[in-house]
This record gives sequence, C-alpha cells and structure tokens, in this order.
Amino acid sequence: MTKQVNAISSSCFNILRMLRKIFRWIPAETRKTVTHALVTSRLDYGNTLYAGTTAKLQKRLQHIHNASARLIPDIPRHSHIPAHLKHLHWLPINKRITFRLLTHAHKALHDTGPEYLNSRLSFYMPTRQLRSASLALATIPRIHRTTTGGRSFAYLAAKALNSLPAHLRTTQDNLAFRKLLKTWLFEQQ
Repeated sequence: MTKQVNAISSSCFNILRMLRKIFRWIPAETRKTVTHALVTSRLDYGNTLYAGTTAKLQKRLQHIHNASARLIPDIPRHSHIPAHLKHLHWLPINKRITFRLLTHAHKALHDTGPEYLNSRLSFYMPTRQLRSASLALATIPRIHRTTTGGRSFAYLAAKALNSLPAHLRTTQDNLAFRKLLKTWLFEQQ
C-alpha cells in the first residue's frame, strides 16, 4: 500500500498547490465543493483497503486531509486542525476508514451490499431462542497470522461492527445508519 499512498499523496498535493493559486478569488462554499471533488474524493476512493495499513501510512493520508481542510478557510499552515475538521464536519482519516468499513459491513448484514463482500461476513445465529439473537452480532473469524489475517475485511469489519452500540447495529435503513454512525464517530473523538 506504500506505492498507492505515495501516488495519492503526490497527486493530491499537486492539486492543492494549484488550487491555492486560485482560491483567493473563490468563495468558501465553492472552495469546499472543489476541494471535496478533487482531493477528498481521492482519499475516500477505496479507503476501506487502508483499514489494515500501518499508522504511518494513515498519518500521511491525514496530512493530505489536513492540508485540504486548511485550504478552505485559508488557515495558516501550523494551526491546530481538529477544530477546523469538526467545523467542516469532516472525520479524521482513521474514522473515515472506519465509517466506510462499517457502512460495507452494515450492507452485508442486511444483504444489500455486493455479493463478494456479503459472503465474507457471517453473523451470529444461535441454535435456540436467545436474547442475543436480536443484537446483529458478526462472527469474528479466527486468524492464523496477525500480519495477514488481522488485516482482512472479514476480521476488521466483524470486529468494528461488534464494537458498535446495539441501536446502531440494528438500524435497518442504510441512510439512517450512516447518519447515526457519523454522529457516533464524532462523539468518539
């Protein structure tokens, strides 16, 4: 994933450099739209794959995210960024990855996602009538090697889904789940 992160980092910083030249003549709301279309969309594309990457690679992606957040209201380079991310209603990179991972897991739980992801997750179904049957818990697969098995979608999604509060896991509607999940992730900061 190092080559992928390097390529994204290079292209995003080039775009931010070009945008910085023209942004002084553009209103803030348009800046946000353009930045989201050209930079944040690149960070979000396939970001579920970054779930198993190292903290160093996620930190590089966070630098891009911070630079794009600073560009919108034209904040100085070394200013504190978490308050600005919250004002823009942007989650940090690690939370964005978790958000996307949990969105895919929720779709798999309700069989609305793609089949290749639905087949990766299995869910707890007791053989007799138990209260835990209604909790929508995922079965965490046993992993043989923590370096490869611990980075798989099945393991990470099941673990993340089980860490959610029960009212989030049992939400049926995908849009309502996404709203509640984003709120919950903001509260976890």
